[in-house]
Amino acid sequence: MRKVLLLILCACYSFIGCSPREECQYEVAQFDLNAPYDEKIDFTDCGDYINYYKLDIEGELEGEIIINNIYKFKAQGKIDTLIRGEYYSNKFYFKYEPRGPVEGKLKFKITLI
Repeated sequence: MRKVLLLILCACYSFIGCSPREECQYEVAQFDLNAPYDEKIDFTDCGDYINYYKLDIEGELEGEIIINNIYKFKAQGKIDTLIRGEYYSNKFYFKYEPRGPVEGKLKFKITLI
């Protein structure tokens, strides 16, 4: 009887753990690409079970930029990039820094899952 109960419990846990999660999205407001920009984004309405983030960057870029002190982009034309990773917080810190003169128009969309 214990084995059957344990088997049922494991099946329920795997079903809940593998169920699709809700995504919370936020699009960063347009800002001057020649000035540093940072924003703390509050995703507390998404709940406490955040495991992943996605950062979509798309648009036109002429110049060099750094995102979140880690990701460096140098482009002359179209840019369409997806950055993903593990993330265990319902607050996201977005930081943008230009490296020299920058032209273009970029859209940043952050999704927590």
